[in-house]
Amino acid sequence: MTSSPSAATSSLSSSTKVDCTRAGQSVWLVKVPKYIADIWGKADASGIVGSLKIPKHTAPKHMLFELSDHLVKSQAQGIEIPSKHKFEMSDIWQTFGVFSETSCDDEDANEQAREKIAFEGKIIKRADCRPIEDPNYMQMKRKAIEKACRPVRQVKQITGLVTTFKPVNDHQINMEPIKKRKEEGKRVRAERDEVLEVLFSAFEKHQFYTLKDLVGITQQPVVHLKAILRDVCNYNLKNPHKNTYELKPEYRHYKKDESETELAS
Repeated sequence: MTSSPSAATSSLSSSTKVDCTRAGQSVWLVKVPKYIADIWGKADASGIVGSLKIPKHTAPKHMLFELSDHLVKSQAQGIEIPSKHKFEMSDIWQTFGVFSETSCDDEDANEQAREKIAFEGKIIKRADCRPIEDPNYMQMKRKAIEKACRPVRQVKQITGLVTTFKPVNDHQINMEPIKKRKEEGKRVRAERDEVLEVLFSAFEKHQFYTLKDLVGITQQPVVHLKAILRDVCNYNLKNPHKNTYELKPEYRHYKKDESETELAS
């Protein structure tokens, strides 16, 4: 299948252009351990991360790779990473390529100028970077295992004064009702007529009461008081006097206001 020059030009103008100046370049695909990938990310502007020694007289299946000194020294103190590694080479029987993408921070440039895609070359070899099991490598692996086994939370002994609030058994605001109940003692059931007399006297002052208020007025157990209230009071379930008690109509004898009396007359 072929295409005309005009069709190819229009296709390039409508999509991102790819720089193919290095299309004939041969590239190796290298698989490295994670700690080497982290070290390579700290490389300086020169981009040199190490040197590779290729034997001349034997087949280059095993090569020696040595990290740059400035990358080895850039690690934290007390952690010595192995500087020498071996490359195990193998052939690739499929067609692979390497592309790179660079971004430009210039906002005035168009989209094609801001994003540049280049073809870096064709992959011809695969290399597996493996560490040489020397004392430095064994020490690094031992420290990595110790760090992984270390618990996230640790117990530390504090010698100085702690400036935080110390826990208490209970707060004063919660202890006051308990103290009050102990001082008053257990409520004793009174006769029904005595409780009704106290209730009617209270409802002469106000029309609506909550259960908590009535318990405080009568000083009766809640169960005993509720049994009496069911006979003489209605419990409001709707606003504006929700969750309150009022006397049933047959027990009411409220005094009417003067304005209501005049309207009735």
